[in-house]
Amino acid sequence: MPAANPASVYHLPDGLSADLAKLRGMIEGLKAKRVPPADLRAFLAPLGVYEQREADTYMLRVRLPAGIVLPHQMRALAKAARRHGNGALHVTTRQDVQVHRVPLDSIHPALIELLAASLSTKGGGGNTVRNVTACPDAGVCPGEAFDVSPYAIAVTEFLLPDPLSHQLPRKFKIAFSGCGRDCAGTAVNDAGFAARRRGEEIGFAVYVAGGMGARSRVGGLLEEFIPAGEACLVAEAVKRVFDKHGNRKDRHKARLRFLVERIGHERFRELYEAELSDLKRSLPRAPEIRETPRRERAAAEPGPAAELDEGFLTWRRRNTSSQKQPGFFLVHVPLFLGDIPADALEKLADVVEAQGEGLARATQQQNFVLRWVRETELPIVHSKLREIALAETPAPVLRNIIACAGASTCKLGICLSRGLARAVIEKIERQVAALDELGDLKIHISGCPNACGRHPLASVGLFGVALRHEGKLVPHYVAQIGGSAGGGRTRLAEGKTAVPARNVPAFIAEFLEAFRKSREYPDFQAFVEADGREIARSIAEKHKGIPPFDEDKNSYYDWGAADLFSLAGRGPGECGAPGSST
Repeated sequence: MPAANPASVYHLPDGLSADLAKLRGMIEGLKAKRVPPADLRAFLAPLGVYEQREADTYMLRVRLPAGIVLPHQMRALAKAARRHGNGALHVTTRQDVQVHRVPLDSIHPALIELLAASLSTKGGGGNTVRNVTACPDAGVCPGEAFDVSPYAIAVTEFLLPDPLSHQLPRKFKIAFSGCGRDCAGTAVNDAGFAARRRGEEIGFAVYVAGGMGARSRVGGLLEEFIPAGEACLVAEAVKRVFDKHGNRKDRHKARLRFLVERIGHERFRELYEAELSDLKRSLPRAPEIRETPRRERAAAEPGPAAELDEGFLTWRRRNTSSQKQPGFFLVHVPLFLGDIPADALEKLADVVEAQGEGLARATQQQNFVLRWVRETELPIVHSKLREIALAETPAPVLRNIIACAGASTCKLGICLSRGLARAVIEKIERQVAALDELGDLKIHISGCPNACGRHPLASVGLFGVALRHEGKLVPHYVAQIGGSAGGGRTRLAEGKTAVPARNVPAFIAEFLEAFRKSREYPDFQAFVEADGREIARSIAEKHKGIPPFDEDKNSYYDWGAADLFSLAGRGPGECGAPGSST
């Protein structure tokens, strides 16, 4: 496979300069009252730009296929956030990076600057093919069938130039996973590609019509095995069926999963096979598959043993993992709820440039990873990350906490999910002993039922709702337990009990402690399948109480809110924007 252009991970589609010129004209037309606000919003959404709750501010969602970002692009993102946004970047659960609180007049210059660094927001929102995700350890995972990154990039390049990819009935999500752990969640995407080997041949099992939201669904198996080189054609065939037969009248039933529910899996397969057959006849050759850009590295000879402090040893234990290539390591860079200041991102770019493969990858857990770091380099990397406050060593359960933007910026948000996440972290750090004993347990929080925080896949999932108590609105979260991803065994979290937002941290702390003390189960999933769901329900019921308003007003305020809970500022918007899942 030929190598990619080292200045870019993927070839951007033609016509971006024309898109940005049109955008500039529409913004000028809006200010002159020649362009209605609704027309501008309709143009901005497929371009990956969304209004936020704060008046006259916008979010820019920059797509990173397979989560890959190069050092010069990290610096461009930092510059855009500092010059045009709020000075921070946000990593999403679809491996995008967002710039927040961009004024109307700064949208065009920010996008021009990003384009100069081979970065684009196109397809970051609206009824489009969204960012194509892949396992962040693709290419270095000990259990993988093969490196899926080149195929995620090839599908991106194949689909994005097609105008139909930007005017679908609804958003269309694609994921690639390399092994049975299914880090990318192939079964909960519209099209999921799970790497397989059949003898010496590499290929994919293909899942279709999965998705998360108010009516989450695990996808069905469409193909047991396709040759790896056909991934682009299969993705395009699925997309064409969706384009021709999807629901364009009711956006609440417009996702691909609703089409499959309506016509049935077998009828969908017939339509797909017809489209695939036409594509194979009309395309003379398969799209090019290129290796992902990285700096080639030889393993270093062991040097003299260095004196290592306890801080480094804890960091190495919690924040690094071995690659399948002997002598090399992944370094996990945890970001608090996916946020990183622009200055820190700029300095992280220097670390990425000097160590490892010369690029970083965003993860579905809203963090970054560096790969191909030699064992002898680990103390250097730790020291450099500590200098920029990126060497925190949270227990896995804390590093795995996800929260969407919620009502802080998203027009669809009901609750302040990020405020709750902070409260949960503080509570379990104080009250749950031996956090490392909880293992890789995941807590995901969505500010509304739309699953931007991926709560259906969480060990403990929560989504925000507004309920009335004694005539007043009170923020609540529905607690769901037992979600997990895995090739052919994906489970969605279950549960219906709504807990007042102010009581959620205590509920989670008590539930986690109950799991930690249960010694008869080998892991969390076994605990859930046996007694865990009933234990969770019982604890949730215990924490449902709300005091009268005149006695204690705290329950009537959301976490981090200065005003009484209300739905003020909530309004029409595109599902999933501008939250954390894209």
